[in-house]
Amino acid sequence: MAYQHIVVATDLSEDAEFLLGKGARLAAALNAKLSLIYIDIHRTGYYAELGVGEYNYTDRTFSERVKNILNAIRGQSSYPVEEAIVSRGELTAELNRAAKEKGFDLIVFGHHHDVWSRLMSSARQAINDLNVDLLVIPIDKK
Repeated sequence: MAYQHIVVATDLSEDAEFLLGKGARLAAALNAKLSLIYIDIHRTGYYAELGVGEYNYTDRTFSERVKNILNAIRGQSSYPVEEAIVSRGELTAELNRAAKEKGFDLIVFGHHHDVWSRLMSSARQAINDLNVDLLVIPIDKK
């Protein structure tokens, strides 16, 4: 199967450029479109109930900050990034919605090899809930 539109999901960490590089090389090999997506999960569900993600700036400013970070990451890509998307909500629901709306057929995800990722893995949740192919890239901090 040849992928037509690859999206790299990022949490805006220092690993974003590494993951985008992996996505860029795959997109170049397949002559596919490449996009970047950030989903703000900190204002929904159990995160909101825990008080995580209470920001001291407006939503507009938050979205602008995230877009600026995504554009900086985008600028480091060796392959053209068609779109940088910012969304807010439950991770897999938003990824499924964006995949359907934008036509993504592969989502690139990073997975850290640390204690927290073993306890609460976004990649594991994505594997169980996404309706689109998923490429999980191991991120090992040594």
